[in-house]
Amino acid sequence: MGAWSGVGLVLGLAMFLVTFAPSLLPRQWLSQGLVGGVSAAVGYLVGYLLEMTVDAVMRLLDLEVQVSWHMPGGFWILAVLGLALVVLGWWWSVREHRETARLVGMPERPVWHDIASTAVALATMVLLMLLIRAIAAFTTWISQGLDLFLPSVLSITGALVVAIVVLRMVNRMVFHQALERISRQADKLNRRRPRGVQAPQLPTRSGSPGSAQSWDDLGRRGQIFTACGPTAAGIAAVVGEPAAEPIRVYASLGAGGVDEAVELAMAEVRRTGALTRGTLVIDTPAGRGWVDEFSVQAVEYLTHGDCATVSVQYSKLASAFVFLADAETPRACARALFAALDEAIADLPAEARPKVYVSGESLGSYGGHGAFVDADDMLAKVDGALWIGTPGFTEIAHDLTRSRMRGSPEITPVIDNGRHIRFVTTPTELVADAYGRPLGEWATPRVVYVQHASDPMCRFTADLAWREPDWMRERAGTDVNASLRWWPLVTWFQISTDMLTSLDTPAGHGHIYEDELVPLWAAVLQRTDAPITAITAAIRTSVGALKVPQPLTGSGNGRR
Repeated sequence: MGAWSGVGLVLGLAMFLVTFAPSLLPRQWLSQGLVGGVSAAVGYLVGYLLEMTVDAVMRLLDLEVQVSWHMPGGFWILAVLGLALVVLGWWWSVREHRETARLVGMPERPVWHDIASTAVALATMVLLMLLIRAIAAFTTWISQGLDLFLPSVLSITGALVVAIVVLRMVNRMVFHQALERISRQADKLNRRRPRGVQAPQLPTRSGSPGSAQSWDDLGRRGQIFTACGPTAAGIAAVVGEPAAEPIRVYASLGAGGVDEAVELAMAEVRRTGALTRGTLVIDTPAGRGWVDEFSVQAVEYLTHGDCATVSVQYSKLASAFVFLADAETPRACARALFAALDEAIADLPAEARPKVYVSGESLGSYGGHGAFVDADDMLAKVDGALWIGTPGFTEIAHDLTRSRMRGSPEITPVIDNGRHIRFVTTPTELVADAYGRPLGEWATPRVVYVQHASDPMCRFTADLAWREPDWMRERAGTDVNASLRWWPLVTWFQISTDMLTSLDTPAGHGHIYEDELVPLWAAVLQRTDAPITAITAAIRTSVGALKVPQPLTGSGNGRR
């Protein structure tokens, strides 16, 4: 391969500069650098392919273009111009990222972060561009060899096919080996018992004496879920009325897979008498089996303990790896558990059946939707739902958003004037849309989707790479930088990396949902007369105690 591609260098520089534009969340120096370097390399690759395509077409048509114009010192002029653009882009980036941090309540990044991110971006860009040149040289070498006995078009095609096959083989080998190693580490983490958590003694909890699900086999997340939460006495002290012991059923993933875990959960449902409670919540966990304490405890306080929460672990991997490795498993697990519970409830007398609610956060919301064909099917089968931080690629939520009423924003779409389903970024939007227009009468069943405007998990979709989303044009989010703009490919990379820091924001921003879950559950359960402030304070104290011995629910790599 000869000289560098001029078109590729120009496109690469353009995409490099664009990556320093603001996104939903302030990024760490490493992720910002990787986004910049990868985007620049992709820009160079696109430019190189365009240049090669035009060159191939011209050779086939036997055309030749000669440019005799030459500007003295042109290279140095372009180099200085490029450097000036980088400096100006860097300065603008620092200013805009500080504004983004202010909007989501995060501290400003020190200047060395921006310097380090630029250095990482340049290093990543150079490495990837050298890789591109190596692949191009390999392809050219094969093509020249094939030219000896094949027409030029066929030789080029054959060379490209060989290069693609080799890349796919290497990718599959690297991916599978990495996934196996991650799976082994995840299994070790799942078996590690959390400090400060003891096996429950109440028979209303899985893992207690006599439980079909042993404490030692519950796994890390299952042990936290079954050992924590309020007792009847604690609930009564907060709500000022008599309370029952809430039931928590959890089944961990064993050698028998999801089917065995569902059977184990149903055995626990029968043992604890979960179906005798007035409220039954089927909560699909996220990733490793994590269930949000704010969500579960909100229901327990609001129902005065007359409730049962059932959850089944479907993987020991973090959410991101679950989606990459097997995105169908969370949906299959939710479908199997819901079907088993639905069958058991159908055998009960109509007057003795509990009200059924469904919930899930993050990948748990994506998986929980797998129990239903569409939104109408959901409304027909449940008494209510609270979906928290639902990923943008969740089919039912995506279809609802596309069918929203005209004039409502994509961030909080209005569906049938809010008759059954309501999308909100804050509890105040339960009664009015993002522009303050009142919604209609709220009938049962009630379904709520809560998704912060700054939550990249809710904003991420595959077509973000080539299509500008409506929410960027609408500017409906109160904690989103007004300077945010869409750029092909670059925005996709930015939102992808924003997900890495989405758990580092304060509550109420990014992917952290806490206090708002209490009034939202109160609305779904129609318990709005409950002492919301006192319940929220009690849950916050309980969750805060979990973080003292170890960051069990904290941000970063431990939460999902």
